Amino acid sequence: MPEAPAAPAVSNCPACDAPLPDASCIRGVDRLHGVAGAQDVVACDRCGSGATEPPVAAGELTSLYPQAYGPYDAASGRLVGTMSAAIRWWQGRRALRRPPLASLREARAGSLVDVGCGRGDLAALFVRRGWRATGIEPSTAAVAAAREQGVDARVGTLADTPLEPGAYDAAIFQHSLEHTVEPLEDLERIRRALRPGGLVLITVPNFACWQRRRFADRWYHLDLPRHRTHFSPAGLSAVLERAGFDVLSIGTSTSTVGLPASIQYALVGRCLFPGGLALRVAAGLCVLALPIARLLDRVGGGGDQLHAVARS
Repeated sequence: MPEAPAAPAVSNCPACDAPLPDASCIRGVDRLHGVAGAQDVVACDRCGSGATEPPVAAGELTSLYPQAYGPYDAASGRLVGTMSAAIRWWQGRRALRRPPLASLREARAGSLVDVGCGRGDLAALFVRRGWRATGIEPSTAAVAAAREQGVDARVGTLADTPLEPGAYDAAIFQHSLEHTVEPLEDLERIRRALRPGGLVLITVPNFACWQRRRFADRWYHLDLPRHRTHFSPAGLSAVLERAGFDVLSIGTSTSTVGLPASIQYALVGRCLFPGGLALRVAAGLCVLALPIARLLDRVGGGGDQLHAVARS
């Protein structure tokens, strides 16, 4: 695998813009796909968010994602395809009943943009509900798959893929904002693409959760070097306000895979099931641990997923 490109150190928090300390709080490696080299996460003293160092240029981000990266990886074979379809159906049904997507469940169908849409599974869920969905995604293979599902998918990032100004009723960052090099600039671009009163719905890992504190560099959702900004609730609220949004809600929830995968990293140091049938089976079995994970999150003060809904 390629080594993560080096760049000058980050000086200010990408969430709240406060000066960052010199010392890192976490030093880790890529336990999912094995990108060479170690990265540091520097935590902001003001909002508690983190920034991955060294930073990378936007054009170099694709080197950190293998072809078999989960959101790009198309299921092959009847058994794997059937399992993937069942998992996607369950995940979609669950997502629409929970924050932040529950905000759109009863909304009148309109136009939305899904930033980092991957294969288009989430955007296609809205297409089937009558929405017009645009997807932004750097992977050409994933874009092709999204188009087959009826999504107006476009190859690129928000920095190089223009969106029609004032054309969208909603924008979704479903585990994608943490991957961007400049989250503030991307949120400003989205605000310009939204109609007045349009909603942005965000889900990212919760850097302030007990799982991150307990597992440190072996926390599954750290996902170095692909995750560039690690948001706390205060940090996510701050960057939305800096981008000109009115924050309507901030909350957390429990992911299905987070705790089991973090335990796996703690025990063996890497992901044993990065793709294929083994990944689908492991993802299905993680559901069995969800009640325990929810209980621990309740005791620990919050889940490992962070959600926000904000209005332009």
